[in-house]
Formats: sequence, structure tokens, C-alpha cells
Amino acid sequence: MKKTLSVLLAAVLLAGCTTASSSAASSSAASVEEETEAVFSTSAYQDQIDAYVNAVDMDYAYNLAYTLSTDTSMHENALGFRNSGSDAEHKAAEFIAEEMKSIGLTDVEMVPVTVDKWQFNGASLTLEGSEIALEPVSYMVNGTDEDGITAEIVDVGTGFAADYEGLDVEGKIVLVGVDQWNESWIDGYIYEAEEHGAAAIVSYDLDGYGRASSDDHQIQDICCEDVMPTVIITRNEYDELKAEIDAGHTLCTLTVDSVMEENSGTSYNVIGYIKGKSSDQQIIFSGHYDMYFTGFQDDCSAIATAMAMAKGMIDSGYVPENDIVVVAHGAEEWGATGTEFDWTRGAWEMIHTAHPEWAEKTLAMFNFELSAFDDGGDQFAVSCVPEYSTLVCNLIDAGALDNAVSEYSEGIMYGTYDTTTMEDGVSYRDMGVPYFINVTDTCAGNRSEDEYGWTQLNYHTESDNASTYSEKVMRANISVFGSIAIAVDQSPATMLDLRCGANELTWLDEDYAAEAGVDTEEYRDALTALYDYADEIYAEGAEINERYFAASDEEKEAVREEAEEYNKKVHEIFKTYQDEFVGIEFSSDIVTKHMGYEDNLVVLDDTIACLEEGDVEGALGNAWMINAVTEYNYYLFSYDAVQKIEYHVDADEDDYKWWGENKGYVLAHTGEATMSLLAKSEEENPDVSEELAVYKAEREAQLALYKETVEAEIEAMKALVK
Repeated sequence: MKKTLSVLLAAVLLAGCTTASSSAASSSAASVEEETEAVFSTSAYQDQIDAYVNAVDMDYAYNLAYTLSTDTSMHENALGFRNSGSDAEHKAAEFIAEEMKSIGLTDVEMVPVTVDKWQFNGASLTLEGSEIALEPVSYMVNGTDEDGITAEIVDVGTGFAADYEGLDVEGKIVLVGVDQWNESWIDGYIYEAEEHGAAAIVSYDLDGYGRASSDDHQIQDICCEDVMPTVIITRNEYDELKAEIDAGHTLCTLTVDSVMEENSGTSYNVIGYIKGKSSDQQIIFSGHYDMYFTGFQDDCSAIATAMAMAKGMIDSGYVPENDIVVVAHGAEEWGATGTEFDWTRGAWEMIHTAHPEWAEKTLAMFNFELSAFDDGGDQFAVSCVPEYSTLVCNLIDAGALDNAVSEYSEGIMYGTYDTTTMEDGVSYRDMGVPYFINVTDTCAGNRSEDEYGWTQLNYHTESDNASTYSEKVMRANISVFGSIAIAVDQSPATMLDLRCGANELTWLDEDYAAEAGVDTEEYRDALTALYDYADEIYAEGAEINERYFAASDEEKEAVREEAEEYNKKVHEIFKTYQDEFVGIEFSSDIVTKHMGYEDNLVVLDDTIACLEEGDVEGALGNAWMINAVTEYNYYLFSYDAVQKIEYHVDADEDDYKWWGENKGYVLAHTGEATMSLLAKSEEENPDVSEELAVYKAEREAQLALYKETVEAEIEAMKALVK
């Protein structure tokens, strides 16, 4: 059924705008590429790129990552940890500030920002009449008093609603097996336990994350309020505990020294500069230094990558045209309670509160996450906002990155992956800062579907340590992104290609749009005009750069001044793209705004079609995908528990969403119907007329929201061209 604007797509989709979300190439791509190649060259600065790559100091990069990971003076407890606003985070900030000075960065500063504080000092769990003495790991909630909670511990299996049937857990400690990869996030398990009056949760991993070792703990951000003390133990500890419970030892004492204080914490974003010939514009190298456990990859390696990039530039004698700012962010893993959007708080405060002026002056941000592990791939890949994809392809065509990826047998992927929401770049993008990020295991090598990747094995566990280090991968990240940064810095006119952002708008289902009452011809005309405008702008920038590199030294300054005005215009449009066209499904997938409603319409239609044929099983095989899979929680938990999850992602609710604000969707309110279908699924020929009516009504509501969103996009496109 899905029919996109295929005619328009053929006219505007560029080979240079090759992101993971693009699935076709235009017939006119070759001529566009030829035109781009005629004006793009790295000859004026290729020697500087090569000198930088040759100056990369891998001993420095590894040693810094190792120190940040293992130095116990910067740890919060015996397992490591460096949490939002904690004492350990503050000590690490001081260390990083001194390290920045030692490699030659100037104007070093620890910038304070307000966050929700979480300091986890330790925990204990004992079982009366047994030798059980465990040290659980707390989630981002307040713990107990020093006496702890002494109560019966009850094993509730997988912690879903059905598991509580026939059990009395009022005031008791529940033992819950969780799977946050395949089933639900920890907040669902917490809300369900709350529904049954539990006093605390002791969780362990059944599957999903923490697969490297059964002796590992693993922890994720909590995405909910401070409901009750919540901890996790290892799988092997669960086996020991379960055996004692089965033997009749059920009186448990849980003591948790965990302090969570809303809006009363201070995190420091540490900054240092390589001063450019001008400070009117800047380029950012960044990572975060808060961590779970000893976090060698996440994210000590990233801080080391950003610092090694700066050191490589200094050591190679590179003198930037614009300021290079190295930023070590705090409070990335978690920094805000009572919200689905609880991560990247430190970065959000940095760009929205501490330095909002950075938004219009930052040419590019290079952010890093888990930048030193090998995912098994033979080809290097780059992730960035779509508008920087053309630059990456041009650099590949020019051979500018060949030296940087020399250890990869298949070189570098032609094209880029779009960014996600899983790191600090999302907070900067929200303010209109275009950015790059290294690819982790989103495009791993030859791995079967049932084989665990690095994220499921090591992420947020004790196994994220220096044993996972890959010099090859870290060197490539330092070399490739530093080379791209030099290209951005040397070219006076930004090489953001706004045509690529326009390409993202080509994915519109004409059938749904027409049914909703959208004038699809008006949409086509507006998008064609926007693309033509973006094409003119890109040509203008290419002409400025071509003229600059051909100019005499005396003429170059005037061209750079002209380029700065051009850059302001381009970045203003890029910011408008983020405000008007970029949406976020649930809290993870970045899409064009109307796509959230369009995706819901597809799932609702499939669900309705099954019900009209009397196929309840088929309907349930589709309905779980409603609201970007949020609906699946109704298959697991009580209605009221899921309502609390939905509250945090429903655009209709008055819940501040940080970087998710104004990018989410009004949910389809089908939960009761879905739960009713689940209850009737065992019946023979059940009457599902009431449920069918709900799905149809919500479809109409989603169609109206779809129309409203698409028409707003039309007006935004027109306004940009005007």
C-alpha cells in the first residue's frame, strides 16, 4: 500500500545524501556528483590532514582512557561508578581540567550546570538463616535508611502482571527477572511492583543485556520517578538466592546507600580550547566522563578520543581557522528523574542554559561514545546528521580519508548513518548544532541474528573494561573524525547540504495524505521549492569555497567574512529543520515528524483488517507495534502501570521532556482494547466489535493528527523558501 512521492524522489535524492534511511538513488545523481566534484578538493589542506593523522598518539589515548576508568580516586564505590553530580564526578572533572592544560589546551574551565544528583555508595542484601551476603547495584532512586528494609522476599518470576496473581507482596521485597532488550525497560517492572504494594525490587537479568558473564551486574537509566528502592544482582547471585528461598529462608534485609536529589546537584562540563585565528566560530570535540562500573568504553574511551584529537592537532602544528573546543560532559548516563528522557542532562544544560550562544557559532560537533571496541566489521562507517553526508562522500571521493582507514580491509563506507538519540549529540542537535558521532555496533560485521553483540555483552556492566580495547578502532576514530574536522575548519563556507534534509521529507504516503485531506500537490510543490532553494544555497557555499582557495592571502579574509554570514543563514535553516521536521518516536528513533502518525496508521490498519476477518491472533500480532511498540507493555503489565509509562512519552501530557520536547507524538489510546483482545484471545469466535470500534476511532484521531502535522510541514517549507 505504501506509495511514496516517487516522482519527486527521483528528482531530488542525491547520491551524496546517502544515509541509512535512504533506499534509492536518483537518475540525476551522477550529474550532481560530477558538478560537486568539480568544485570540491582537499588539495589546499590535505598535507595538514596527513600530518595530523601521522601525529596521532595512541599510547596517550589508551593511557588516558585507562586512568579515567581505573583510578579509584575517581570512583564512587567499590565497583566504580561516577554518577550525575556525585563526588566522584567532581573529582574526575578536576582531573580532566588539569589534563587539558597538560596537553596545551587554553582557557580551561569547569562549567557548572544543574542536574538531579545521584550518588550510589553501596548496598547489601542478607537472608536470615543463610550465608547469603550480596552487594547489589542500585538504580537512580533513593535507597533505604541505615537499618534497611527487613521483609519477606518473594520471587515473582518475570515480574509481569500475570506473575503476581495469587501472591501477596504488600510491604515485601520482590525478586524479579528482567529482560530490558527483548521485553520492557526497568520502569515497567517498577510500576507493576508498585501496583501490588511492594516495598522494594531486587532484579536480575534473564536475557538481553549483561550477557558477557553471569557474574556481571548490568544497569540502565530508570526512566521513571523515585518509586521504591530498586537494585540488581548478578545471575549467579540469583541462583544462590533462589536456592535459599526455596529452602525456606525468606526473611531478607536490603540496605541501600543511594541518594537521589532532584534539581539540587551540580555537574561540571569541562572545556578547553585550541584557539583559532578567529573565535567567531568553533568546532566541538566531545564525550562524557560519567560512567557505570569502570566504563572503559562508555565513556572513558570517548574522552580519550576527543583529547587525543586535540593533542594530535597540537602535536602536528595545526593552527585552526576557528576555535576548537574540547568538551567533557557530565551527567550523560542519567541526570533527570521522572522522565523517559532522563539521559544527556549535562549536555542539554550546557547548550540550552550555560552556552546557548554556541548554537549559532558551532560549525560541527564531533561527539564520541564507546569509541575503542571492535564490532567485527571490515569497513569503517560514519554517523552524522543527514546534511553532513555529502561532505563525507566528497572526502571519500577525494581520497582524503584513505590514510585514516588504512587498517580496514574494505576501507570506509560510502554514505553515512543518521544519528540516534542515544548520546549527547541529541541535545545539541535540538539547538541546531550539526554533528558527527562514531558508529558503535549498529553496523557490526558478520554476526547472526541470535549472536550477541558488544552492547548486549558488555554495555553498562563490569565487563566494560580495558580488555575490550581495540587500538585499530580507536586510531581510526581519532584519525577519520579529526580529518573531517580539519576539512570543516579549512572551508570557510559550511559544507552542510540542506538538500539532504529536504530528502528526508520525500517519504510521505500519498494514499494516507489524500485520505486525511492533505493537498499532496501542494506538498510536492513546497518540497520541490525547498529543494531548489537548498540547491541554490549549496551552490552558493561551494562557490565561496572555490573562490577562497583560489584567492590570494590578501583576499582570503574578505571571503571568510562573507562566508560567516553565509554560515549564519545555513545554520538558521538547519535549526528550522530540527524544529519543524524532526520527530522522535518513543525516545529512540529520529524520524520526519509526520512518520510517527503514518507508522501508527499502518499498524492500526493491519490490526483492523485482521479483526474484520475475525483473526484475533493476527490482530494481536500487529497491535503490539502501536505507538512505536509502547503498546507491547499492555501485553505484559497492568493497565495502570502502562499508563504511567505512556505518560512520559505522550505529547498530550504536561510532562517536560528535555530534548524530546516538541518532537513526540500524541499516542493512540488503544490500551484497553488491546488488553481486552488479549483476554478474549483464548475464546472461540469472540465478539470483538467493541475493540474494533476503538481501533477505528483512534485511527481517525491519528489521521487527523497526521493531517495537522503534514500541513504544518507544508507551511514550514513555504516559510523557509520565502
